[in-house]
Amino acid sequence: MPTRLLLLLVALGLPRTVLADLDLVPPESGPLYYVLALTPFAAWLLVATVRESRRPFADFLVLGILYGLSLAVAHQVLWNAAAGYGQSPPADAVEFAERFGAGWHEFAFRAYTSGIAMSIGLGTGLVAALVAVGARAWRSHRAH
Repeated sequence: MPTRLLLLLVALGLPRTVLADLDLVPPESGPLYYVLALTPFAAWLLVATVRESRRPFADFLVLGILYGLSLAVAHQVLWNAAAGYGQSPPADAVEFAERFGAGWHEFAFRAYTSGIAMSIGLGTGLVAALVAVGARAWRSHRAH
């Protein structure tokens, strides 16, 4: 996948992340949130089904990794913002961090949210990769 397309597809997911982290568009708050949340993945699936690729699985797995990294970086950069993750972390992150001593508490918070971000990126990339592989197999079958 060309680098520009890869970076564009990653960038499509950033507005929702930034706006949700700043609590400007809270998660599951209404139509705007869902448009911001689902449009990037619709674009990924469109590219996965329409675009020819010699390495569809690898392309979308790399996309997922980069998307996960972009989520992790956005969360960390906005951590101390007035409404950022550091001000109101997810309950499961709090539970996880409480298992560690005071010196490791902050690190555990940040590591947990970064791990979730990477899991989201990898999972999304894997789904798109499977769609891309299926689309490639379908095109190949249709050509024969």
